[in-house]
Amino acid sequence: MLSLYKNLFSILLLFALISPTFADEHENKPKWDKLCETVGDNTICQISFGQFMNNGDKKIWFSRVGVVELNATDKKFFIHSPLGVNLQSGVLYQIDENQTSSMPYNACYNIQGCQGLLEIDDAMINQLKNGNLIKMRFTSINGQSIDGTVSLNGFTAAYNK
Repeated sequence: MLSLYKNLFSILLLFALISPTFADEHENKPKWDKLCETVGDNTICQISFGQFMNNGDKKIWFSRVGVVELNATDKKFFIHSPLGVNLQSGVLYQIDENQTSSMPYNACYNIQGCQGLLEIDDAMINQLKNGNLIKMRFTSINGQSIDGTVSLNGFTAAYNK
């Protein structure tokens, strides 16, 4: 089982590294996409959204928000933060007007920023499918809030693809 999670993490890292190649496309037409990869007997799918977000006078590449699944059973929700965040604060997120929750960072990738990762269940998938927005808050290293919002329009179609 440990090797499955190592493969999952490796594939998730690969998806994270290739995400900047889609930056121009997502700046003009942000949308939910689904990428799947089969490794041996395992299928790993990532349903994700990438976009730029405004932070004061700068646009920051907000690399990915989404769900990664291993064999359609093990599901994880992830958010990649911009660079320069306070790691101890984690990521705050809220789907529509539901309860605000937090997720710890599990890894940082040079120019990709840091990734928060959280194991989820089908109830969370249904919240994403039925939701309108994901609101996120990161805390910069100087204590300022960096807020982002991602539309869930298109998540269900991408997930079911």
